[in-house]
Amino acid sequence: MDQVVLITEAHHPWERALVQEFAQRGWYVMACSPVPEEGYQDIPDPDKVHAFTMDTRSKESVQKAVRRIQDQFGRIDLLVCGTASSRQEGTAGIADMSADLVLEDYQANTLGPIRVIEACLPLMDNGLQRIALLSDAQGSLGLGLSGAGAGYAMSKAALHMAYTMLHGDLSGKGFTFRLFEPGSELDAESLVEAAAAYFTESRGDEERMVMLDWRGLEIPL
Repeated sequence: MDQVVLITEAHHPWERALVQEFAQRGWYVMACSPVPEEGYQDIPDPDKVHAFTMDTRSKESVQKAVRRIQDQFGRIDLLVCGTASSRQEGTAGIADMSADLVLEDYQANTLGPIRVIEACLPLMDNGLQRIALLSDAQGSLGLGLSGAGAGYAMSKAALHMAYTMLHGDLSGKGFTFRLFEPGSELDAESLVEAAAAYFTESRGDEERMVMLDWRGLEIPL
């Protein structure tokens, strides 16, 4: 049976390259993004890639898209949650940040993936049961990096906590997880092959909660 992957934020260069990679591997790809389906141009393989409108900041939009995927395919083997908002490099630091902008980052980068996972779980019981989250070293508490907007970094740190909690809640039910720092969108096409392999292959230490970057190096949570 052909496997099914759902990829969110598929309008972004990195996620779009990942869509193409999985299609080349023979997977059915659910390419989800807030862009209207008719605006998702140049689908690489219409027999394998199917575009769905999904704004992860809206529970209603997420549920509507997942219901359509359920009607068409009935299951999801691999869920890949992309990054919705940007780093906002050069924006105000923690002392001068806007609470409204921080909330927008949380809605996009933390609550968005949680909404998608919640909606997709009933479709994942009989497949690979793999959940992959795209993150950023800017959210690492261990590294304490600077250079991104405070809201973005905080939203990614919160995503790492959500990953930890999801691992604790779902690993006993057969789910496995990947937390991945994808690197530059400029190099997306050369990096997605390794990412797709990491998302689909088994690990000998599935019980460990780790984040890897595009080089295969571990990043502290």
